[in-house]
Amino acid sequence: MSPLIITLVILIGVFVALLSGKVSYGIIGGAIVVLLMLTNVLTPAEALSGFSNTNVVIMFCMMAISAGLMKTSLIEHILGLVGKVGKSERALVAGFGLIAAAMAQFMSAFVAVACLLPFITGMCKELGIKRTKVIYPIIIIALTFVSWLPVGTAVANNFAQPNGYLENYGSAVRFSMFDMTIARLPGVVLTTIFAIFILPKICPEKSSIDTRDDLGKEIQKSTLEPWREKAAYAITAGTMGLMILSSTLGIDTCLIACGGTLLMVLFGILDDAQVIASVNWGMLFLFAGVLPLATALTKTGASELIVDFILKIIGGSTNPWIISIVFVVMSFIVAQFLASIPCIQVLMPLVLMVCVQLNMSPIGALSLVNIGATAAYLTPMANPGIPMCMATGGYSAKDCIKIGILPGILVCTVGVIWCSLFFPAY
Repeated sequence: MSPLIITLVILIGVFVALLSGKVSYGIIGGAIVVLLMLTNVLTPAEALSGFSNTNVVIMFCMMAISAGLMKTSLIEHILGLVGKVGKSERALVAGFGLIAAAMAQFMSAFVAVACLLPFITGMCKELGIKRTKVIYPIIIIALTFVSWLPVGTAVANNFAQPNGYLENYGSAVRFSMFDMTIARLPGVVLTTIFAIFILPKICPEKSSIDTRDDLGKEIQKSTLEPWREKAAYAITAGTMGLMILSSTLGIDTCLIACGGTLLMVLFGILDDAQVIASVNWGMLFLFAGVLPLATALTKTGASELIVDFILKIIGGSTNPWIISIVFVVMSFIVAQFLASIPCIQVLMPLVLMVCVQLNMSPIGALSLVNIGATAAYLTPMANPGIPMCMATGGYSAKDCIKIGILPGILVCTVGVIWCSLFFPAY
């Protein structure tokens, strides 16, 4: 079997494994590396290169720094805003939705909404408001906002990860810290407004299935001394600030991220075991495995076949608007079954190959992959927060599609227009 066929088989196997949901991300990433070596598609040095990639190190460090920040009372302060929300459906969606959005900058949307669900259901009961009108719009706001600002793990997902792919393909272009934030800005704003003012009218009047009230998550109180808590805030802010200014200062972002993590340990905010526990090893291994797979796709010529196939889908057009629509729709559909992070990790290299083939600027295209993937609103497979909200709010699968389809179309449409104008392909 030729290296090209082997590489395509491995790629298809990755898709199947991710879609099945039965194989962990870490196993998939490790299997990619091992198979590429065993089949001699790549040398051991090439296959293992993902683990020494500086962007993988940045991802590791930012997960640890985010964990240090989560040990503070930041979330308690954010939840203190709960008492200030109004007493209507719209006010509850706006208040809890924006609180979930703030929390989703430091944790997953699932965890953010899980923390808020007991408060949401309690206030709905106290005010006589139907929970079906409130809960799903809130999870949509949280999913739309997740990792939007360049803080915590968003630096890994929106900065280090795409730059890792760009570096791997030899591109001189790099994402800045705020590129993805700017790309997602209109969609975030308009989808939030839509969720507050329109979605409660679309949501069902009564539950379609039996509801549960035991799916919330308890928020851990801060155990840090006041000076350590202040140090955690200072270290996080300093790390973010230096990373933003890294090109101006001439300091490598990897070095800054490592320094921030080291300071978290030196100041006693995290110990070594907590640093290790804070890392999403599955996501890290998957990313480190996909990088050499991208190398194999290029080395064997498989990338050219894939690009030709994608170009046939778009009719051979080089119109950036048509290409942008295809990218965002592809990402949006795949994310409903694959979840956001693996969707981004699998599609970004493929989209980048098309950009290279067509001599397109990759910033807008890769941003659209991210935009489409974050609009994972429609199915229980898209995000673990969806089935949790289905159970708590009493939504059926049909309800999820009915509620989520319009904001999904909105964020993708706005994303195509904005990215095509702000990050032009040519």
